[in-house]
Amino acid sequence: MKKKNYIIGVVFIILGILLDQLVKVAIRLNIEEGYHITIIPGFFNIAHIENTGAAWGGFSGFTVILIIISIIILGYFIYLFKNIDFKKKLVFSISLVLVIGGTIGNLIDRLFFRSVTDFLDFDIFGYDFPVFNIADILLVVGFAIFLIDLVFLSDKNDKNKTNLVKEEIKEEKIDNEEKETINNETIENEDNTSKLDDGGDSNEGSNWNSSRR
Repeated sequence: MKKKNYIIGVVFIILGILLDQLVKVAIRLNIEEGYHITIIPGFFNIAHIENTGAAWGGFSGFTVILIIISIIILGYFIYLFKNIDFKKKLVFSISLVLVIGGTIGNLIDRLFFRSVTDFLDFDIFGYDFPVFNIADILLVVGFAIFLIDLVFLSDKNDKNKTNLVKEEIKEEKIDNEEKETINNETIENEDNTSKLDDGGDSNEGSNWNSSRR
């Protein structure tokens, strides 16, 4: 079961990375840096921005530091990946897949291009929202889901795990009791059989003696 969860998780991570990287390649090839294509006037544009910082342009130029931070985050969530379980921990597992995929997507950009390609440009109620990409969406949604699981669902998961352990102990105890009962019955049957055999031998001996007389 664990192997199946790992395979599913890795497949979705790869799909997220491929989607992010393929769209970024298309943006680099078709739109010059600094330009944009208007999709919905006054609301949504497809742009080409090379961001050397983090979200909202923060830490601009600190590419090496951002790479180190990304690797640390990636390492932590890969460590958590060993607990992935889409059946018992669906929300937790989805958050891991999204965060790992998003982190790797932007890390590839920083390692190979020294900047992150952003292209989704929204103007929401007059506020020019920072340009972002698919990897950013995966990261933000993944972290949000991870926090929801941590704050609201982790206690429930722990209780379910505790109840599951208790049920397993109870079932094991019942199995042991049943085995002990079966063993006792077997021993009693063997004793009864031995007594019958002894009685039969005694009668045979008596009959033999009587015939000699």
